[in-house]
Amino acid sequence: MDKHTMQALQDVSAHKEAIIHKVRQQIQQEPYPSKPKWTYRAVTIMMTCSILFFIAWQAAKPSNQLTTQVMNEEEKPPFTDLFQTEVEGTDTTYSQFFPLANFLSQAKNIKYYAPLQGFVAMQSVATSLGNVVHLTTPEELPFQPNIQEVYAVSSKMDDGSQQTQFQFSYKEKSSTGRDLQYINFSVTNVNRNPLSTYIKSKDIEETLGIKVSNVGLNFMNPLYYREMTPDRGFVYIYYNYDETDKRIFQMTTNANEFYTYYNGYVYHIGYQLDGDPQEVQEKMATIVRAFILGD
Repeated sequence: MDKHTMQALQDVSAHKEAIIHKVRQQIQQEPYPSKPKWTYRAVTIMMTCSILFFIAWQAAKPSNQLTTQVMNEEEKPPFTDLFQTEVEGTDTTYSQFFPLANFLSQAKNIKYYAPLQGFVAMQSVATSLGNVVHLTTPEELPFQPNIQEVYAVSSKMDDGSQQTQFQFSYKEKSSTGRDLQYINFSVTNVNRNPLSTYIKSKDIEETLGIKVSNVGLNFMNPLYYREMTPDRGFVYIYYNYDETDKRIFQMTTNANEFYTYYNGYVYHIGYQLDGDPQEVQEKMATIVRAFILGD
């Protein structure tokens, strides 16, 4: 081996580490072959289709699934987190004139709960219902109530669905316990619109001497108003509570009524207030719309 070859080997040996480092650096800088563009397009199309399918599936769900749940015997309705004391009671309340009576006559396994007292308790129940109820403060009412309370009555219907009825009550009670003035807001979840087959009949109104008018909830939904007729039938029924006997009972009287269906719930409002009937009715129509819509 001549001296030139020896010199070359020595040079390579001396720079071995530098050469290895250079090769590694070259390998790391070598670009990987890119995936074909069609792969990304296919993945994008698949993801888009999946999202559209999910949206369509959600939109196709029946609306009554959002408002009526079929529950097992062992399950408790969620409102029992607030209403924890069961009491005695008989039957349910409903409008004697409008067709919800046909639904509630099917109620079974009815459970009654002691009413919660005070406006703060009413707010807690309203909050649990989400956007279904928008309470009016006592100061905004056309009278000064000395009682604010909320009732809950649950039952199962023939189709197995769970139905819960809430009654938000503002009352002016006398020292003897008599309701002098009151407004009761009743809210009941239903799995179909009871007004879908209701036809306002002028002949029936004239024959029975009943005045019913549609004052309008909004531009799409009706809000029916029935004027109190003390000398006619169709009494108004609402819940009251006997603290001594721990029992919910029905008060049967005459009252002015509002009635409508909105987003899976029936709203039935009864009131008896002092003052000019027309002015009170207009004020109450505004209060009822705000209670339902939150406007």
